[in-house]
Amino acid sequence: MKNINKGSLLFFVFSVIFFTYLTSGLLIFFLNGYFNLNLFKLINNNYDLLFTYKAIINNYPRIWEAIFYSASFYSVVFFILILLPNKKSLHGEARFANRNEIKKMGLFQDKGLVVGKLESGELLKWKSSEFLALGAPTRSGKGVGIVIPNLMEWEESCVVLDIKQECFDFSSKYRRDILGQEVYLFNPFDFRTHRYNPLTYIDLENETTRDNDLLDFVNLLYPADGDSTTVFFNQLAQNLFIGLAYLYKDLALTKNGREFLEEHNLNVEWSMCGLLNLSAGFDLSIPSEEEEDTKITGLDDTFEYLEHLEIISKPTKEKLNSYFTIDSQNTKSGVMSSFNAPLMIYRNQPITTATATSDFDLRDLRKKRMTIFIGITPDKLAIARPILNIFFSQLLSVNTKELPQKNPDLKYTCLLLLDEFTSIGNMPILKKGVSYIASFHLRILMIFQAISQLEARTPDGYDKEGANTLLQNMGVKIYYTPNEFEEAEKISKRLGDTTFKAISKSYNHGKFLEAGSSSHSVSEQKRALMLPQELMELSQSKALLMMNYQKPILCNKAFYYNDEYFINKFRQVSPFMKSIKNPNHKDWEKMLQLNETNIEIPIQTLNNNS
Repeated sequence: MKNINKGSLLFFVFSVIFFTYLTSGLLIFFLNGYFNLNLFKLINNNYDLLFTYKAIINNYPRIWEAIFYSASFYSVVFFILILLPNKKSLHGEARFANRNEIKKMGLFQDKGLVVGKLESGELLKWKSSEFLALGAPTRSGKGVGIVIPNLMEWEESCVVLDIKQECFDFSSKYRRDILGQEVYLFNPFDFRTHRYNPLTYIDLENETTRDNDLLDFVNLLYPADGDSTTVFFNQLAQNLFIGLAYLYKDLALTKNGREFLEEHNLNVEWSMCGLLNLSAGFDLSIPSEEEEDTKITGLDDTFEYLEHLEIISKPTKEKLNSYFTIDSQNTKSGVMSSFNAPLMIYRNQPITTATATSDFDLRDLRKKRMTIFIGITPDKLAIARPILNIFFSQLLSVNTKELPQKNPDLKYTCLLLLDEFTSIGNMPILKKGVSYIASFHLRILMIFQAISQLEARTPDGYDKEGANTLLQNMGVKIYYTPNEFEEAEKISKRLGDTTFKAISKSYNHGKFLEAGSSSHSVSEQKRALMLPQELMELSQSKALLMMNYQKPILCNKAFYYNDEYFINKFRQVSPFMKSIKNPNHKDWEKMLQLNETNIEIPIQTLNNNS
């Protein structure tokens, strides 16, 4: 039995009234006994569309009885009709949503993420706490159709994985001057950058949180996966990192430690490069009255000397003992190699400078409006993956400790706009937390080239099971024209099948001089809503939208460069664009060359690290 909705109820009422009006006038003739051969002639001469109206006005005999019988009959008939289950097609009823259905989906909003555009020019904006995924091949228009339009539209906090720094060039000034946000660019391979130090978020003086925070962090640096040998050395490297963090605390955050550093003109830093340097120990020459000066070199000698001076605390000794008590020199060397492996990149001078301190606080993303562009260029993506993974894992970690309902200061939503999403590599925290992250006012717009990228094996992707988990938690999935058949086939299956009636004909020509015969039959056949080859031929201006529990939508891409709505936003910050009525490609290039839409970024030097 079907549920009776508002539409069904209106159909029922209208149908009963309409047919009752038409037939109750006819029923009057029968109820008043006009059963003779001239009945049909009598009806033909007297009945018209106004007859029932006249009968009611003039109170014809038995008119109300006729209306009652007619209304009762049609009430039963149409009630049964609306309760009858719809006949299901044999192979499915997949189709694209129409405008009214799109409206019911809530896509005609004043605010929200821009997901597409109708032929009429209306922008489709999705206002929800759910996540969004975009599958689009290289140079298919994801930047001009999704990324930049949303950076000009999204008014709350945003973190952008900006591989070409194109997003920064187009939108940073608008987000700062018009949307009133604090705007940062983090590019650790360039001195022109704001700074981010991941150790900023570990408070060594907080006895309640420091061990858990250190443990979470070393699990990112030295994941306990792989073969047994890798796991063994990584676990010992974790212990060494934590021990060196405690050693730093003893030196930099205690009175005796600071006096020792001042006496020997030494410096230690709470940074990745700083801990890497500390792992090498100090080179000291200690004066002696009776013998030659004592030489201190390497971590073992340094630790022994600091212990002699009673600078080493008991917890530090306990943490470092797992390293110093290793008997085999080869094993000890292997542990140190494992410890050094993910940290050596921090000896690169720009990276050392860019990670010495923090100019922004990831914990503020939900407290105030701010935008952080991660502007690592494509040529550095491979070596930058560990840094990117730490950044986004730490961002999710520090922002999923407290629900907004419990802290009124957490009043903004932060959008993570992740172009080239798989370039970060596998993030275990995202795979585990994708189902609950939205509760913390974090929203993800992840962009990948193909589903196969997501399904790649760890550490590059999330395997098939993990990719499926991610996609299932995306409220909207957008696909652009695929360029590989395998990808088109996956999208075709997601769109579903429809049923059509196929007519088959056969002919029998008969024998000589005899007439032939023909026959035909009709059968229901299955057809994909869009075949893989049709998807691969889809216009580059089109996009497919799939929302959970809704019909798919075939719409246009919301290109910023030919939409007056977005062009006017650029005119607010670009004097050049104000004078251009219908900007073309060269006009947009000129605007960027004039640097009218981006902000100045400080140039870091060794002297301004603090």
